[in-house]
Amino acid sequence: MKIVVVSTTIMTCPPAGYSGLEMLSWQQAEGLAKRGHNVLLVAPKGSTAPPGVELHGTTLGESEMQAYSGYWHRLPGYDAVIDNSWQKWSYILKAEGKLKAPVLGVLHAPANTMYGSPPPIVQPCLVAISRDQATHASEIWGVPARTCHNGIDLGFYRPSPGVARTDRYLFLARMSKIKGPHIAVDVARKLRVSLDLVGDDRITGEPEYAQRLLAQAKNNIAYHGGKSREECVKFFSVGKALLHMNLHFREPFGLAPVEAQACGCPVIAFDHGAMRETVKHGTTGFLVKTQDEVEELVRTNAVAKIRSEDCIEWAKQFSVERMVEGYEKLALEALETGGW
Repeated sequence: MKIVVVSTTIMTCPPAGYSGLEMLSWQQAEGLAKRGHNVLLVAPKGSTAPPGVELHGTTLGESEMQAYSGYWHRLPGYDAVIDNSWQKWSYILKAEGKLKAPVLGVLHAPANTMYGSPPPIVQPCLVAISRDQATHASEIWGVPARTCHNGIDLGFYRPSPGVARTDRYLFLARMSKIKGPHIAVDVARKLRVSLDLVGDDRITGEPEYAQRLLAQAKNNIAYHGGKSREECVKFFSVGKALLHMNLHFREPFGLAPVEAQACGCPVIAFDHGAMRETVKHGTTGFLVKTQDEVEELVRTNAVAKIRSEDCIEWAKQFSVERMVEGYEKLALEALETGGW
């Protein structure tokens, strides 16, 4: 097949630092090319195309509408479009009747935050990144959605050799209120346990929030800001447990919990969104309903009974290879059946 993979204009592919969507787009393009497909990756200039992949360069930071104006004319020459962008302008070409190829619109955020209504075509071929998100999308829009879990590079996300696990808990995500770093800070301050705060604080649009967290990072709490992927592996390898504080966020997938488990790090997360799919309660971590439950797990050192080997084994199901195979199957299904 000839396949277009569309990324955002926010970061280059692969991203220089820690990022989700842009890395996933690059991995999709790389994996599909390895499987023998002719792939075009739409990503900002300065991106590095995987071997065998053609790059169409957009302008870093430009609007997705402006970027679309530079590549829309190329889409009709392909068999399928995997659109990871936020606004998914490729659906417009489909709605205009100028694109025969199916558009697989990948949902990278809670469904209710992405669109008020589904794309204006009969079979939009929406792809959710978890079963929970697929259910949510179908409930609010009345259209079906297929599921393809995100994948991680299991050769990269693995325990750092010779590094011992510490007694420090870890928060690793954007420094945004919906991600819940303040909850992790509250728990650490109340119970006087050590905590590392790791995550981007530049593109969140909440500078005052990050400053408050920084001001609270004293004594047992360390604020590290954004780190590279390599550095994140080190944090996962030494962390006592990842505190994934998604209390106010219907997690569509959550890469960090899977990456943490692949490095042998247990996860404590709120039972919200996709977490039942990515964390095995009682075996690779714990799922909770309230902050009080988080505090009780920390107070009783509950993660001490979680084996790193179990976390690593569980994470193997979320490989890049399985993700790529999933998108290949969905593209073939949409091409052969007309979509869903």
